[in-house]
Amino acid sequence: MNFVQNYAKEFLNLTWMVLPYFLGGAAFGAALDVFLKPDFALKHLRGGWASLAKAAVLGMVMPGCSCATMPMAEGLRRKGADLGTVTSFLLASPLVSPQTLVLTWAVLGWKFTMARALAALLGAVMIGAIFLWLEKNKPGFLDIPVTIPVKKCASGCGCSGGAAKEADEPRKFWPVFADIIKDLAKYFVLGMAIATLLTVLLPAGVIARYIGASGPLAYLSAVLLGVPLYVCEGEEIPLTLSLLKLGLGPGPALAFLLGSVGTCIPTMVMSQKLIGRRGLLVYTAWWLVFALGAGLLFSLA
Repeated sequence: MNFVQNYAKEFLNLTWMVLPYFLGGAAFGAALDVFLKPDFALKHLRGGWASLAKAAVLGMVMPGCSCATMPMAEGLRRKGADLGTVTSFLLASPLVSPQTLVLTWAVLGWKFTMARALAALLGAVMIGAIFLWLEKNKPGFLDIPVTIPVKKCASGCGCSGGAAKEADEPRKFWPVFADIIKDLAKYFVLGMAIATLLTVLLPAGVIARYIGASGPLAYLSAVLLGVPLYVCEGEEIPLTLSLLKLGLGPGPALAFLLGSVGTCIPTMVMSQKLIGRRGLLVYTAWWLVFALGAGLLFSLA
């Protein structure tokens, strides 16, 4: 009975603290979904080095996960954008969205928020540059599929059903806002539930005691833990908070946050359809190294 009471109290406290920011982020995401037109991307992101940063920024401000932006990514490719630009746009989407930035600020503070946004921007530009170089200099290396199915979302991905509608269909704020809340609520509640469970079950300081707060084992464990762990649409934020409460250092915590989102299962499934199996291996290996490096730099800040 004590466990149930402690769990319920911790869950309600954490949810009450974050809920206003969750709703505010959903409202901002809905506004962007309604007023930011896909034609803008198709016009300004045709390809080249200058398009990498533009594509990364656009992917960061677009609400929804990568499968929600897959139709736009495929449209960019068909309009002649190079693979680097398309990859920057597609892979920036799950790393940062208006909702997750607001939640990160509310739960983890402004330092984590700034580090997440900067890592997403630099990470997307860098992986785009890698693919741009591979496409130009190693044309036979990337086994890019000839056809790319874009209408169907990967199973389990938390993208909005409204995001897959035709771009020219009129969009209204409140229906889109309701769709975002409906799609994100299950991930929001699940993330809170898991974070609460970790906080209640494990004693404070257990991580620091057994693997160290910020040692080499802490970084390696944090990055590898995020690989099989499925997170989507903000689940990683309360999980990161619970790890911090259990004694994990800020650097490894950021490495976990970036690694778990960057290797999200639906992101990997949808990305393979666009960049191929070899491209997916390159991205996964690079992103894990990048997440570890970002965590190390963050610990020095």
